[in-house]
Amino acid sequence: MEENQVDMWAVVELMGHGRTAGVIRTSDLGGLLRVDVPVEDGYRTEYYGAAAIYSIKVVSEEIARAYARPDRSVIAFDEPIVPRAEYEAALQQARLENRRLERINDVLRERLVSMPALPDFDDDDVAA
Repeated sequence: MEENQVDMWAVVELMGHGRTAGVIRTSDLGGLLRVDVPVEDGYRTEYYGAAAIYSIKVVSEEIARAYARPDRSVIAFDEPIVPRAEYEAALQQARLENRRLERINDVLRERLVSMPALPDFDDDDVAA
């Protein structure tokens, strides 16, 4: 490793919508970027070429560790993200709120058109 080597924590976004995070530094392997990704028992080292990198965001260690943490939640392909009962309850609540707002709108519209907007002029007032 070179004397002027600087290690920094970063989030590295890769072409193809991939992302990794850890301590970054240049490597001795033909200019590849070395990323030491924190794992449970130490670090996993990954190397990336310049053409594979979309962006590098320098962040704090805490943020990089959070990005490096694997997301273990798995959602079945045909399952809804929200349970059906919860979706139906939210939809019913939205429909009730929509009806309530429509009734308020109707009342306000009725009040608006029932009031004369302009004074009622007689033809004599206009001629004078």
